[in-house]
Amino acid sequence: MTVVGGLRAGAVAVSSRPLPVVARERASKLLTVAEVADLLRINKSTVYRMAKQGRLPATRVGRQWRFRESVLDGLLEPS
Repeated sequence: MTVVGGLRAGAVAVSSRPLPVVARERASKLLTVAEVADLLRINKSTVYRMAKQGRLPATRVGRQWRFRESVLDGLLEPS
């Protein structure tokens, strides 16, 4: 077993400091088209169309669309 800086090799240090904004955004759950359609109560084809038009912020992972839960929550909050 190798110990470096007080940690075993492969061990992960846990910090009590809050994550920076970028790290929190990366940690946000990614939703599928079906999950977004259920959340917004719209058809999956509408989700695809809105993503392609840029009306719903999305990321392509291969051929599949993914949506950040935190971004959708921000869109759903009353203004």
